[in-house]
Amino acid sequence: MLKKHELTADQFLLGLKLLAILPPIGIGWLVYLSRWQWLKLFRHPKSIWHDQVLCFILLLLGITVLNFNRHDYHSDILSCLMLIVLMNLWLLCRRSAHLLTLAQIRQFIIQFGIYITISGNIFHWLNQWVNLPTWLKFLAGDLLWGYAANQDRLFGSAYNPNDACCLLLIALGLFLAQFGHQTNVIGSSHHQRYLDWLTTSLLMIGIYQTQSRTGLILMLVLVIGTSYHLNWRYGVMTTLSTALMSAIALNLLPRSYSWGTAWSSRLTIWQNSLALFKNAPWFGVTYFGFAKQYLKLTGTYVPHAHDIFIMLLASFGILGGLGFVALIAANGWHLAKRWQQHQPMPNLRYFGMTLPIILAYGLTDFVLSSMQVLIIILLLVAYWRYEQRQRTTLHLTT
Repeated sequence: MLKKHELTADQFLLGLKLLAILPPIGIGWLVYLSRWQWLKLFRHPKSIWHDQVLCFILLLLGITVLNFNRHDYHSDILSCLMLIVLMNLWLLCRRSAHLLTLAQIRQFIIQFGIYITISGNIFHWLNQWVNLPTWLKFLAGDLLWGYAANQDRLFGSAYNPNDACCLLLIALGLFLAQFGHQTNVIGSSHHQRYLDWLTTSLLMIGIYQTQSRTGLILMLVLVIGTSYHLNWRYGVMTTLSTALMSAIALNLLPRSYSWGTAWSSRLTIWQNSLALFKNAPWFGVTYFGFAKQYLKLTGTYVPHAHDIFIMLLASFGILGGLGFVALIAANGWHLAKRWQQHQPMPNLRYFGMTLPIILAYGLTDFVLSSMQVLIIILLLVAYWRYEQRQRTTLHLTT
């Protein structure tokens, strides 16, 4: 059965392209491709212990199963199904690392980011002149999921401006890591430099148009960090220019009129989410049970905790929270260790410019609720794992 349903590079690439342009079809196709991945665990059960991400997903699944006698069965069953789909998608992304190169994945993500910016502006213009049917907006990713007040913010084909911003940040991080290599900059032609600046501008404009405050801060961190990597003088000039422009044009920053209100609202959500965690400290309230329990506690509907760590604590309890901390600590230690080596991994800069940014963005929003963001992050983590294993194998054979 496994050979009959063996994954091919073309199938996976088709799923990624559809994920960007026609998200529901792309998500459905990738879930379909991943349907038999779980069977491979029975062929190599011992390999489970060598995969930290898989162990973490199985931990969350076990915690959810233990919750069956504590909360409503409907939320428990949905949460279990969601985690099984997540496990299959992880195994699919892990398999894709053997089929496609990181350069191919990097190119796709950058193009995805550019598409979000361009399509977002086109959709915004079209919606002013034509009343597009809901089914078409859903199919193209132009149907807003979230607060109606976010309608004027750019989200392209990502359904939500915060999710779009996260995807754009990942694309910008990957591109700046490539663009920020000094030998590439010096050796590139004028035409290539023009394309590089155009790509960078499109991604940065897209981030600005999403009006995400966290996204804007992280964008500046990426740009300033790249400037220092190229030349410390560029870094100083970029830092001073950024500080000067921020001081002069403070009122032009995204939603500058509501920074205080937004921060107060976010603190309230975090406090209430931690209250849910205190009510069920060991096993949490399950992923799909969070919104119901939050509504019961506060009388207000909030889909998630707007913080990845607090969301995991509230949904999966202390065990899920500790599992996540262990996962981040282990991979953070490996990333720092590889970075300090005399001959680091050749693709290390791509992971160094994206994985920490994803985690930082997750401190103010839970973007993993978006299947598009989730799949892109799973891809990057799968390639990070693949690079580490390749490095270890090479070290053992030399």
